[in-house]
Amino acid sequence: MLQTRPIALSIAGFDPSGGAGLLADIKTFESHQVYGLGILTANTIQTEDAFVAIRWEKRAYILQQLEVILQRYQPQVVKIGIVESGEELLHYLQVIKQHIPQAYIIWDPVLRSSTHFDFTPGIGSQTLEAILLHLDLITPNYFELDQLIPIGATPLEKAQSLSATCAVLLKGGHHPETKAVDYLLTADEPYSFYPQQVYPSTKHGTGCILSSAIASQLALGNSLYEAVQKSKQYVEKILASNSTLLAYHV
Repeated sequence: MLQTRPIALSIAGFDPSGGAGLLADIKTFESHQVYGLGILTANTIQTEDAFVAIRWEKRAYILQQLEVILQRYQPQVVKIGIVESGEELLHYLQVIKQHIPQAYIIWDPVLRSSTHFDFTPGIGSQTLEAILLHLDLITPNYFELDQLIPIGATPLEKAQSLSATCAVLLKGGHHPETKAVDYLLTADEPYSFYPQQVYPSTKHGTGCILSSAIASQLALGNSLYEAVQKSKQYVEKILASNSTLLAYHV
């Protein structure tokens, strides 16, 4: 089954507006000709400009979803979004590694919604270190990086410290000065990605869309550098798709 297309799995929350989370990830996968699988971590009540409530799914339910899906399918890439805690994330990562040890794993640490709702409490340094050992790429913005490493060092130095364990894409969309300049830090060397155009308005869920576009590009066989470069272009395309806060993917 699904022999003609690569497969990507999103583990994320449900946003009924379709702008972020699981729905945005699946839209992004499909627009890249990648078959998208989805596992639900939380149900939310929100729109593109207001967050009302969240209901987290129980660990046993999420792990059951993982077991059933990973026994049936072999996704090349797994992208993870909102999780209730670092400890919960570790449980999911262990199951993923058990079933598909070769899969490329991306964590987009969505710690706060674009409407300023806090999802995940502070993650301790030991838990973070254990998480990073299971990841291939982490994609924080500047706020999320400060939440993960709250003390000392510049943002790039913090990202560099994480990159000793896994690749880091430091997203620049929330930077007060150098907006939309992203930095990819790997064990080899750092790379900078500049936007072709800086758009005055943003979209709800751009972080989700960028990380799921990277997952798609990796599933299609591109290198990490190529995946980030092409995904930046994809996000710029959806930013220009219309004047609302919701993205059009086609």
